[in-house]
Amino acid sequence: MRIFKTVMREIPENLLSVFFVNTLSAVAATSIVGIVSAATKEAANGKISGRLLLMFAISILLFHVTQIHTLVTSSIDSERLIHKLRIRLFNLVRKTDLVTIDRIGRANVQGVLTQDTQILAEVLPMLVIGFQHAIILVFLAIYLAWLSPLACVLAFGLAGLTVSVRFKRVHSLRALMQSAASAEGRVFDGLTELLNGFKEVRMNGPRADGVINTLREASHTSRTTNSLLKAQWGRNYAIIEAMLYSLAGLIVFVVPLFVDGFFQVALPATIAVLFIAGPVSTVSFVTPMLTQAELALENIETMEKNLSAAAEAASCEETGRLENDTLSIALHEATLSYRDTSGSPLFSVGPLNAEFKAGQITFITGGNGSGKSTLLRLLTGLIPLDSGSVLTNGIPVTTEQMQDYRNRISAIFSDFHLSRRLYSIKDPDPVKINTLLERLEMHDKVSVCNGSFSTIDLSTGQRKRLALIVAELEDKQVIVLDEWAADQDPHFRRIFYEELLPDLKARGKIVISVTHDDRWFHLADRIYKMNEGRIEEQL
Repeated sequence: MRIFKTVMREIPENLLSVFFVNTLSAVAATSIVGIVSAATKEAANGKISGRLLLMFAISILLFHVTQIHTLVTSSIDSERLIHKLRIRLFNLVRKTDLVTIDRIGRANVQGVLTQDTQILAEVLPMLVIGFQHAIILVFLAIYLAWLSPLACVLAFGLAGLTVSVRFKRVHSLRALMQSAASAEGRVFDGLTELLNGFKEVRMNGPRADGVINTLREASHTSRTTNSLLKAQWGRNYAIIEAMLYSLAGLIVFVVPLFVDGFFQVALPATIAVLFIAGPVSTVSFVTPMLTQAELALENIETMEKNLSAAAEAASCEETGRLENDTLSIALHEATLSYRDTSGSPLFSVGPLNAEFKAGQITFITGGNGSGKSTLLRLLTGLIPLDSGSVLTNGIPVTTEQMQDYRNRISAIFSDFHLSRRLYSIKDPDPVKINTLLERLEMHDKVSVCNGSFSTIDLSTGQRKRLALIVAELEDKQVIVLDEWAADQDPHFRRIFYEELLPDLKARGKIVISVTHDDRWFHLADRIYKMNEGRIEEQL
């Protein structure tokens, strides 16, 4: 099975010790059964054996110690496995191109890295416990077969039937479980609609009634489905418990009909069967978890395979370095086509020819859907070109040099993400930070302590100012600003165009800004306009 192959490949160090300890645990459990049986006979004769008491205490202690070892080791090893899988996936995501991430879907990547790995973390220790109890059942079977072969066959036949019935009944609930999950999802979607659209709901009575009615229907469906599911779980539990208790009746009422002299071993056999019930219940509980673990691991391995293909293609991007300072960057005959799953083109840009020089401000304009965002993604090396090349200082950037090229660019995209921690800044200068906070009028709202912003719970425009502070601290040669001023008030929009951009230009930066503010077009040294995937320079 996939889960066992993965464990043997990723964390083989403790497998032998776990197997050995589980075997000791099984020996201890079987010894307890034998000792209790012998002590019961002694008690029937009015005697208490000190020797049996000592043996019982030693067996209990051994079982306790081995149980703790198994639980602790399996928990540590499962977390170690999850850590290895996550770190490997983290690194693959880091090396994967943007097109692959968009194609796979961020939600899918996040689901695998959180939900599926969490399922493994929870299930693996339970599987180890199930394995331990399976070994105990093997030793109890040997003990029971020594007492009465027929009792052993009948008892473990019924035990196997119990496990099979539980597995099949749990498997039959899968559709109902999916329906319950879907119903809960609709409740969550309705709640999201209520909270995210709270202003609109408060402003419109009929809309509020509609949202609440939808939530009520979704909650009713969830209640009905979950009630059916829990009722079926209850029936299954009752059936399994009845079958387990039937084991004792099988030994007491059925076996004596076929085995002469069974009364001599009836008591120890019955005690053994009662001890069997616990491990059988555990094994029957754990068995369906194998399917759950296999599905989670399949999702993880599929994600790793998809990411590995893209990461391998980009593996050589970090091996080369650009020789000189960046005085210009450009696109030359660059093309790209977005394609659907069948490979048919959905939207194409290019051929694109554009140059951006140090000490110049370049504006990029164009309507929605004209290709501005794609242009920036190509120019910053986030997505590979179908054809053409990216140039720096007039020389094509090779695949091996692409990461070094990206490292020379600071970009604030329209869908930017602001990290609270200043990951890319080593030993930030407090004086420079305070100067930037004051210049961008954020000194009364945010401070920097221990390499992190005190808060990022701000408006979009204010978070863009913090992102610009990060870009200033990075002090790279190229700065790309995608509609940065769109979320600023008129006062700070003027500061951006009339003070911040000219200052960047004066410091010799390559300044690239996507904008629709034609009031400030006169400040640009060069203006490019995107239109239906084509670019032209405005003279």
